[in-house]
Amino acid sequence: MFALALGIALPASGATVPAPRPDPAAYRELANQIIHDANRVREITSQIDAAVARIADLQEQIARTRQQLDSTRSEIERHREAIRKRAALIYTHARSPQVVLTIARIEDVSTGTQYAESATISDVAAVEKLTRIAETIDRHRVELESEHDDQTQQRDSLQRAKTLLGTTTIEQRKLLDRLVTVTIMGKSAVTSEQITAWFESRSTHYQLVRGTTIADLATLFVEEGIAEHVRGDVAFAQAVLETGWFAHALDSNFGGIGACDECTGEIPFPTPRDGVRGQIQMLRNYADPASRAENLANPPAPGIYGSDPIAAATSYDTFFAKGRVPTWNLMGNGNWATSTEYSVKVLSLYFDMVAFAAGHT
Repeated sequence: MFALALGIALPASGATVPAPRPDPAAYRELANQIIHDANRVREITSQIDAAVARIADLQEQIARTRQQLDSTRSEIERHREAIRKRAALIYTHARSPQVVLTIARIEDVSTGTQYAESATISDVAAVEKLTRIAETIDRHRVELESEHDDQTQQRDSLQRAKTLLGTTTIEQRKLLDRLVTVTIMGKSAVTSEQITAWFESRSTHYQLVRGTTIADLATLFVEEGIAEHVRGDVAFAQAVLETGWFAHALDSNFGGIGACDECTGEIPFPTPRDGVRGQIQMLRNYADPASRAENLANPPAPGIYGSDPIAAATSYDTFFAKGRVPTWNLMGNGNWATSTEYSVKVLSLYFDMVAFAAGHT
């Protein structure tokens, strides 16, 4: 299905597989579908968590309701037992001469009987009232158990949907990786002019320092990318993701460098070029196992590695992930960002950029 959607011809048995024709628009759609499905998995997970919490709450309510019902029924039985004993006593007194002889006055028999009959009436009324209460509690129990069953079915259905969607997303990721691998190192496939036109076609509000324009920034990414042999066009797409289309870029940190889930801020850079340079140098460190401070086109960015040249060089040269991530397909999951969809989000923007450039040559 995806092969047809991407326009890849399926060869006959034994035939040589032709190299697929690059189709950035189709790649973009596949990447967007992965992002959509991953977001849907998160939504389903939240729904499952809510259902599980509700099931636990219902179980507690059902347990309390059953206790109330048992207690009420026990109270009903206590009153009924009192009625039975009193009735037996009245019957015995009414038919036993021996009992009558032991009573001093005949009025005492009458009064005792009246008292027993009055107590019996009170117990009967209590039984009727408690029976109504028990019936209400039991109806509530049935409603709770019915909702519990519904929530359990919903949880199980959501779990199946999550499993299926999760499997689909994994297969989509594998397919995207097979169809296209985007290296971090290399030459930009999109020019700074095309990058600018793509961004401006979105009519997005942005904030850059010192009157810097998007055209200026695109040029910086391509220039700094050429200097370090890093693909500046993809780095620009990363910057779009990290800054929300440069809506939050007044600190000239375009790569979210120094930001983390628990952090309160990120590293500010003195100029846009410094911010781009730091991002490009870090990308090279992730991708190039031979990257060293001595073979950089410019000294390591002091905002990241410190102002002491020797310490900065040591910090750059001992980077923990040096050469570990040669392609953008591997970004995320702890490489640059924690998000499992980080690479796909960057690539989606990049494929959109390339598709735009292809249609506006």
